[in-house]
Amino acid sequence: MVGNALWPKPEKTNNHHEKTSPKIKVRETKVSIIIGARNNAPFLSDAIESALNQSVPCEVIYSDDCSFDESLKIANRFKNQGLIVVNSAFHRGVCDARNDGVSRATGNYLLFLDGDDILPPDYVKKHLKEITSITPFVYGDAKAFGDYSTLWEAPEWETGKLWLRNFVNTSALWNRQAFETAGRWRNKINTMWDWDLALRGSRLGTPARSKAILKYRQHSRSWSANIQTKYKQRQENLLPQMRRICSRLSVGSIFSGRLSKFFPHWMSSVAQAVKLIDSSEPVELVILDNSNDPKALSMIRSESNRYLNTFETIRIIPHSVMINFSNEKERRNQVAQFMAHACNRLRVEMRGDIHWLIEDDILVPVEAGVNLIEQLTAGWIPPNAVSGCYRNRHVETQFVGGHFDDYHIVNAFSEIGTETSTVDYCGTGCLMFWKDRTPQYWESHYRNVPAHDWEWCAMLKQSEGKILMLPSVHCGHARTPEEILY
Repeated sequence: MVGNALWPKPEKTNNHHEKTSPKIKVRETKVSIIIGARNNAPFLSDAIESALNQSVPCEVIYSDDCSFDESLKIANRFKNQGLIVVNSAFHRGVCDARNDGVSRATGNYLLFLDGDDILPPDYVKKHLKEITSITPFVYGDAKAFGDYSTLWEAPEWETGKLWLRNFVNTSALWNRQAFETAGRWRNKINTMWDWDLALRGSRLGTPARSKAILKYRQHSRSWSANIQTKYKQRQENLLPQMRRICSRLSVGSIFSGRLSKFFPHWMSSVAQAVKLIDSSEPVELVILDNSNDPKALSMIRSESNRYLNTFETIRIIPHSVMINFSNEKERRNQVAQFMAHACNRLRVEMRGDIHWLIEDDILVPVEAGVNLIEQLTAGWIPPNAVSGCYRNRHVETQFVGGHFDDYHIVNAFSEIGTETSTVDYCGTGCLMFWKDRTPQYWESHYRNVPAHDWEWCAMLKQSEGKILMLPSVHCGHARTPEEILY
């Protein structure tokens, strides 16, 4: 369930007491093309004709955003060819115009077209060939024409990494239920609307790429041309903004029961840090309970309930694993195996785009979440993972993090300074990372050394990933509930 909508098939309800507004009947295997535009008169005929002349018959709707040129006059000429014209008395933006068109559409597939672009005759047919009942949307390439020409080739979904940069153009073909469930078009930062919608829609299934190529007109009056210079100057600000707006955060932890009395302090610090993030998307908390103690489980449930207004969901999942050993070597091996298994379980259970692991003996500062997310979403190519700093409770002169040398020996930091730096490895005490840009599985050993975190970081480094350590996120490491090491 996403919000209050169900995907992919909503159940029928039989509540005869509720008054419902009349709904337009949606017919199967029908494509509705919605042209949302404002003041595109010089190019509008080409756009409308390309939609009406598809090799697959489509319903075509023109939704006008309070144009003051000849756009409506031009559109009305096509009414006798079946064009549906929707007019707005107020200028509200292209997102509202497109959504107004959707409200009139009767197709179970939706395709959007700007008023200055052109669909080749087989465009819809090629998209339909790739879509299934569980595909949220199908996207393709775009070929620029007009003031200049170029081809923007969209990557296959598996290699695209949509969180880095958008490659889904406006004229993707949407499964209508996915479009509605994702939340329709919305305007958050006055640009990048197609990226925003694609990021939300991609949570609902695996999108597909087709061979369709949109004809994307380049001219001096286009939105992209008008903001091109400004866009280039603001790109590094806009990309992080959209990543932060759209990304969903999951917080995960493994509760061992070693420091049960410390849990209220842990929970309070995590909740304050999450609340300060002020995310526009819901945040979830997932705790794996390995305490094997009914009283401890009851306590963490009771304490967690105090923060139901901070998290959309709090899930406490029993994860009972007993470790038996006869010597220190066996203990370390089994602990590493347990931690790898538990991290893999968390990866499955945590549904967010960004995962934040916080160990149950780590006390995060209130600004931790804000600082980590800002770094994780920043730049043209953001880092794969970011970590807070905390001391090793077994060797307090060392921090948990550092570099591998040429012989793969781990060199831990004894000082961290004040500047954010790239590291080869860190711990899982306060680790935030992109789910789809980091190793899929956690392994227990690094070169025969029991260290699940070292191995995960080594795999990330091998794939040319980047981990940043933030001195601004200086965490406490609890030895006992009363003794916190900083």
